[in-house]
Amino acid sequence: MSYRFIRTATVKTGAAMPNALRFASEVTAYMNKRYSLNMKFGAELFGASKLHWHFDTDSLDKIQQLNAQLMEDREYLGLLDKYKDAWVDGSIKDTLVTVLGG
Repeated sequence: MSYRFIRTATVKTGAAMPNALRFASEVTAYMNKRYSLNMKFGAELFGASKLHWHFDTDSLDKIQQLNAQLMEDREYLGLLDKYKDAWVDGSIKDTLVTVLGG
């Protein structure tokens, strides 16, 4: 069985989109290098200005371990702080999907 973790965040304004995209690129590169996630990101085309990140894993335990590591990862926390003004407050949403086909 595998799982897909998806994080979605709404960009505060159109003017904040360049910073949000820089963050998405930086955090994705960091997560892939540091945690070997094969994470990808994209921007929603219609409706609200949202960015999406996702990665697949074969273990729920790995997601819990990753979360614990991230809460102590100073470089990751620094990225979050650096770009905190790009996002609508309370708009970050995490979804975990069980991948059944494919």
